[in-house]
Amino acid sequence: MPSIRFESRTATPAALILMFHGVGASPESLQPLGEYLHQYNPDLEIRIPAGFSPSTISSAGFQWFDVIGVTEENRLARVQEAMPAFNRLIHDEAASAGIPLDKVVLLGFSQGTIMSLEWLKQSNEAVAGIIGIAGRFAELPQHAPACSAPDNPLPVCLIHGEADQVISVTQSQQSYQRLSELGINSELHLLPATPHTITQTMYPIITDFIQKTI
Repeated sequence: MPSIRFESRTATPAALILMFHGVGASPESLQPLGEYLHQYNPDLEIRIPAGFSPSTISSAGFQWFDVIGVTEENRLARVQEAMPAFNRLIHDEAASAGIPLDKVVLLGFSQGTIMSLEWLKQSNEAVAGIIGIAGRFAELPQHAPACSAPDNPLPVCLIHGEADQVISVTQSQQSYQRLSELGINSELHLLPATPHTITQTMYPIITDFIQKTI
């Protein structure tokens, strides 16, 4: 499936928002949020690529890594296997859009958040910021990421529904605590009675973070 794109109205976009869907989903699952962000700021270039392979849990969706048989012990290895391709995707999309990496915002949902947060741990190059919705680290970081300088920490926005029964809200709470301990400029937004989904209540949080970041 080709990626969904919302092109900037200007020749030089204000920023590139790369959006990564959850396991078993498709770019279309993030299209309403993409439309909202583009209406909010038409100067944004927004791209929503499809996961690397067809989902093993959904006949119509895609995945960044396989979750069949995934455990706390093997999740990180699966993410690391997919990370070189994920890193290339980020660089290729930025290059084709003509936007420097420091003007790129990564926005993930669920498995897309896992990939984005793990990219933060491993990259030597910084993006403008990362938004993680209803996700987690595959494994909490032990050291401050190389891409986040002490004098210019890479901002991270975590959003999680308190009624999420797929990925517990405690995952974002633990991620926020660890990022804060490591000196990462992070914020955490917990939404009461919200399950494992993206709601319109999250939209203003996302646009506010993007505005502050770019």
